[in-house]
Amino acid sequence: MKNYLNKIYEIKDFFRKDNLSIYYNGILNDSFSEFIVSLAKHESSQAVKKKLSFLMVEVFQNIVRHSEDKVKNDCFGVRNLEESIHIFSSNKIGLSAYEFLSSKLSELNSLDENQLKELYRDILKNGDFTEKGGGGLGLIEMARKSKNPIQKDFKKLGPDSFQFSYQIDLAKLKVENLQLSQENKIEENIDIFSMLRKNDVMFFYNGNFSKENIEALLVILKANIPKYSRKKNVNYFRMFHTGVELIQNISRHGKKVNNVLHGSFCIFKNKEGFYMSTGNFLKSGDYDEMEKFISHINSYSVGELTTQYLKALKENAFIENNSAGVGLIDIRRYNHSKIDFKINNLDNGIYLNMGIFIPKYI
Repeated sequence: MKNYLNKIYEIKDFFRKDNLSIYYNGILNDSFSEFIVSLAKHESSQAVKKKLSFLMVEVFQNIVRHSEDKVKNDCFGVRNLEESIHIFSSNKIGLSAYEFLSSKLSELNSLDENQLKELYRDILKNGDFTEKGGGGLGLIEMARKSKNPIQKDFKKLGPDSFQFSYQIDLAKLKVENLQLSQENKIEENIDIFSMLRKNDVMFFYNGNFSKENIEALLVILKANIPKYSRKKNVNYFRMFHTGVELIQNISRHGKKVNNVLHGSFCIFKNKEGFYMSTGNFLKSGDYDEMEKFISHINSYSVGELTTQYLKALKENAFIENNSAGVGLIDIRRYNHSKIDFKINNLDNGIYLNMGIFIPKYI
């Protein structure tokens, strides 16, 4: 088993300047579309909220239109920086899609705003549509709304297949083109996402843990529940409930920085199962209590954990608190895995990374 807890802190360091970071290499379906729309609704930059929602959904749908590999090589990412937002996708495509996309994107990047508007009208007027969806209407709209060239990269995989990566860049100030100082090169994101894939990262979220965003995270978690034949229901319960408990632990013990409850949630996937990890700043005084409690429950055997779980349930029935004790005992108990944790002292306080391995079968 790889040391995923050390890896998660390295990954977070790549995105240390981001207000929000998303990487997703999982099931691309309507649940994911709901997730990205939900995040766009709570974007603090009101001037770009509608544009962001449209662009994220359009990039996602473009994967669905052109992809020839629905899981293995498809990924989606969003990076929200101080002055700009960058939406990235990468997926495997065939020769016909390559020829269409390569030609169309080169054409669009050579046109100014008025020319893009005219091209859009011409396609609508002449009915110049294709079986993949609208003669590039979606791409034209992406170029118009972003007001920046669409960054692209084609990597040849075989005689008739390519890895197609592209990036939409959006300034946070309305009707403003990105300056050189604000640019985020597609090559940087290709390298980062290649690193994440090599390290078994299926999903990474680093951002605001508001109530609405937590609900959106749970939608993604539910969409990726494994459907193993022999123990389908057990695996469903363990993976979903583990994610819920870890995310809720941030709500209970997370420290707000600049009035934002910031944290990270990551899912690793390998042949043996899944590893879930969270990270957050701790409230003052919570570190000693949390370290002592996790070390304590890690010392119990699986058999002893059932007794401790029932004891904790009984004790909590008579008191009102926000203790994560019962939940953490429970995920240790049904995953048969110890809870890993690591502390880092950062400028804004003590940062806790916590994770647990969820075996495919027990």
